[in-house]
Amino acid sequence: MFNFKINKQQIIWRLVFFLALTAVMTLALLPTSGAQGFTGQDKLLHCITFSVLFLIACRGYTTQAHRKWLYLGLLFYGVSMEWLQGQTAYRSMEMLDLVADMLGVALGYLLVSFYAKYYFKQFSN
Repeated sequence: MFNFKINKQQIIWRLVFFLALTAVMTLALLPTSGAQGFTGQDKLLHCITFSVLFLIACRGYTTQAHRKWLYLGLLFYGVSMEWLQGQTAYRSMEMLDLVADMLGVALGYLLVSFYAKYYFKQFSN
């Protein structure tokens, strides 16, 4: 089920993943100016961010079982982020942000699933 043998490269990717999670949450909870370059820019950034988080995580957590837990964990992370934003006086909880987060995780999952044999061959089952 789980591969408990990890190499140095996986440890580094795991560290990068947790640093990225910390940076994303910090940025998500800071006040913003509200200015956008185009309509929907915020949603696009949510989608890209969560796709990239999933891709980074898959370099450190390499089995199919890990990917399923990462998928669920990042969905929970997105819900938590939106809830925390709703608790601030200067940010708001938006369901469309959460939808964009979920689409981003799903996109990352699909990318890893379809291209694992090419890009992550050494890390997949």
